[in-house]
Amino acid sequence: MILYTMMPHDQIFPQDESVYATQQVVNCADGQLIVEQVNASQYKIVRLMSSNPMSYLNPGYSPGTIIQAKPQF
Repeated sequence: MILYTMMPHDQIFPQDESVYATQQVVNCADGQLIVEQVNASQYKIVRLMSSNPMSYLNPGYSPGTIIQAKPQF
């Protein structure tokens, strides 16, 4: 079958749900971050969700950045 479309490959053939099972949503000052846990105290940023366009220019929120987890008391 041939698909003639402008849609990205990822939207036509989505990844398995197990990929998304490891992701969490974390609140931050500029919106929300989707992160994956690297180890017990570190998370890797997957995506920023914000309504402020200037938030996307902050290099601290770029995908792949490792952030430290805050301790829970």
